[in-house]
Amino acid sequence: MFNFDFGKNIFFGLDIGTSSIKAVELELIDGKPFLSNYAWMPLDSLRKKNGDELSDLDLVLPKYLKKIIKEAKFRGKNAYVSVPASAGLITPIDFPAMADEDIEQAIRFEAHKYVPMPIEDVVLSWDKIEGASVAGNAREGASQGGNIRIMLVAASKKKVAQYEKLASDLGLRLKALEVESFSMVNSLIGKDPGVFMVIDIGSRICNIILVDKGEIKLNRNIDAGSRDITMTIAKSMGVDEEGAEMLKISKRNFFSRESNMNFPALNLISEEAARMLQAYGKKDDSAKARVDSIVLSGGAAGMAGITEYFQNSLGIKTIVGNPLARINYDKKLEPIIDKMKTSFSVSLGLALRGIDSCLNSK
Repeated sequence: MFNFDFGKNIFFGLDIGTSSIKAVELELIDGKPFLSNYAWMPLDSLRKKNGDELSDLDLVLPKYLKKIIKEAKFRGKNAYVSVPASAGLITPIDFPAMADEDIEQAIRFEAHKYVPMPIEDVVLSWDKIEGASVAGNAREGASQGGNIRIMLVAASKKKVAQYEKLASDLGLRLKALEVESFSMVNSLIGKDPGVFMVIDIGSRICNIILVDKGEIKLNRNIDAGSRDITMTIAKSMGVDEEGAEMLKISKRNFFSRESNMNFPALNLISEEAARMLQAYGKKDDSAKARVDSIVLSGGAAGMAGITEYFQNSLGIKTIVGNPLARINYDKKLEPIIDKMKTSFSVSLGLALRGIDSCLNSK
């Protein structure tokens, strides 16, 4: 996470996706987060209506966001914004045990092997996730073979500057930029003990995250998403894309044996998830046995039968994630919120980051 400041009282979480913008506002009331406002703006239909091209998104984004903030009457000025997982990099790097003051230099020296652009063009952040640093001459990391593992996070300076300008143009105070994987884990897993695999099926990209004790261990993105599922349904059922979307959110189970429908995108996602479990298993032979559950997120997570699909293909209990588990809200809104909550994992995780920062600063 790239921090800029701490916030107070009201926290604005903004998730700018490829197909929609999701925004939430959380308030700190009696020491607990409360959902006071939210908004969802689909970009595809808006672009078609206004004649905007996909390549023009950066240019028209301020217009869309101003419209959201004004019409939804958001009050918070302390903004926490996500960087798409596809525009950032999260990767573990192993080092021999060393003093904390030497880690920064070591990362700078090694980062070019992992970051696919000149180091001077990226913002780097890192966190120690395994092992202990050397304290004096004592090798505290001996139990891990004298090694430490660093989770390196990188984002383009150009992208960071773009979001800083965007926040300024909107009259917001940018408190933090965060790669969306961390926001998602924050809302869906938090600090829960155990091993979980989060599978977030976005519109065009699927983000797969392996989490152990609340920390990201592996993170991969693949070009497969909810839109691919829609197109498969459209082709198989002989309907247009809009009709397929309506069928997708119905209670019809397209994954049942009776349906006899094959989803190549979901097969790719399942295969990649299996490879990640196998890669983690090299470090721990019982990794798969220790995974508490697969946690689904994204709009497609609400499809009937999709949890059984992943549970059968991966052999691990699969559930739909609940990003509102730690958040209070008006129970009158429950029927509406229950339908949309899986799409707000990132924006809720961002706003929760503000809440957590506020509570920790007291």
